[in-house]
Amino acid sequence: MSASVLESLALATVLFIGLCTLAVLTGGYLLWRFARRRLRDLRSHGAVIGATAVWDAAASNRWNRSGGPATPATVAQWTSTRLRKELWRSVDRAAAAVRAADSVHAPTAELASLCRRLQDAATDIDKVLRVDPAARVPAALCDQVVEVMRAADDVQQAAVASAGEANGQRVRELTEDALQEVQILDAGLASMRTSGRRQLPS
Repeated sequence: MSASVLESLALATVLFIGLCTLAVLTGGYLLWRFARRRLRDLRSHGAVIGATAVWDAAASNRWNRSGGPATPATVAQWTSTRLRKELWRSVDRAAAAVRAADSVHAPTAELASLCRRLQDAATDIDKVLRVDPAARVPAALCDQVVEVMRAADDVQQAAVASAGEANGQRVRELTEDALQEVQILDAGLASMRTSGRRQLPS
């Protein structure tokens, strides 16, 4: 009799522990999904996007205080770590600009292909810079970094110009349509006033 009671207690204990474990795992999973959704919403919030843009601009000014294009003289003073960061920052900005131009259906010609070639070149340079991050960067490698960064800046400017032109065309069309609708509405209201009707003519 006592053995069956002990077996029942052991079984009840195992079941209780199993249910508690299942509840904890389920609660943890639901909490993780809720937190991930909230984090995604927070990242897409306008204030966060604006603050990120301001931070990126400030960081860019910290790294390159002159604000102008990098020159071999300035690049030669940078460490390998900074050189890699600046190189990838330029290449990533170019790629982001091309993606933005594509998203607004602006013509980009071969800019996407150029971005892939820039990324390949940056990858090859990055491999060399990783060999000895504390060593002084050779002048020839600095020149290569400057060339890639200038090419990336050119691609970025071309993509931004194309996207701006595409958006400008849509804005002009929107402005013309809005002006036309306002003129039609004004004409309809004037017709109502002169005819004494209570509704706009169809």
